[in-house]
Amino acid sequence: MKLPPMNALRAFEVVSRHGSVSKAAEELCVSQGAVSQQLRNLEDYFGKELFHRSANSFSLTEEGENFAAVVQQSLKQVATAASDIVRERSQRTLRISAPPTVSAKWLMPKLGDFYEKHPGVTVILDESLQLVTFKNDGFDGAIRFSDGEFSNLNADLLIKLKVYAVASPAYIEKHGRLESTGNPQGHHLIDCYYDSKSISSQHVHWRDIVDGNLEDMSMEHLVYPDTLQSLNAAVQGQGIALIPMHLCEDDIAAGKLESVSGQVYEYRGRYYFVSPKDTRPNQVLDNFREWLIEISISHRDN
Repeated sequence: MKLPPMNALRAFEVVSRHGSVSKAAEELCVSQGAVSQQLRNLEDYFGKELFHRSANSFSLTEEGENFAAVVQQSLKQVATAASDIVRERSQRTLRISAPPTVSAKWLMPKLGDFYEKHPGVTVILDESLQLVTFKNDGFDGAIRFSDGEFSNLNADLLIKLKVYAVASPAYIEKHGRLESTGNPQGHHLIDCYYDSKSISSQHVHWRDIVDGNLEDMSMEHLVYPDTLQSLNAAVQGQGIALIPMHLCEDDIAAGKLESVSGQVYEYRGRYYFVSPKDTRPNQVLDNFREWLIEISISHRDN
């Protein structure tokens, strides 16, 4: 396929569209001299002039006009096809925001299943407590802890948070199970308190469920800055932690943790998967949403 110089064609298309070398130079971010040189290269290639040039005018010849119509249409089609490819590629990558503990202990271990079902898709997880707005922040979706009141967002319930008192088998063998979570005398208790009061208030703490004043009880009370560290402390045998089931189910299945009481506590808030409304259809995002709903079904059933 014999084609004219591509740089010259690009310069010709922009000049013919604007009718001006200076405007073409501005669009292409080059000098006017560079644009003029490309036009001369194209005319040398054809052995014909494509422009009428004079001291006060600059216009296309008849052959130049005919050729410009073809070049403009052709490059427009190329640009449209390229845009479609880029859009399709970008839609094969999802940027999802999720709280760090949910991402590390629940979502990440299960992502391999999603990749098997949807090869070629990349999920980029942003593990942050910062609330995303979907306004030019590049996120396709987010897992949020909420009371379920959302405006201008699609929202699907994922997890009803049920909290269990758990400890390692080694701890249970040494200290026994709890007769009552309301009276944990003689046990080592593990809590988590975030720096943010709004986040810490979302969690069930030992002070919320014991009968009486926790500080007056004779026991060891360990406090960690987040749920993940509290969970790891329980796995290491340091005491009994209050952990949502979706975060400790794998450790229970692996024999690293056991429930020490039959009592279950439920959060008021729940986890939802949210995404903006009024956006272009995205089948990859829809597939991810459906997969999340599928893997979380056991955490929604009563």
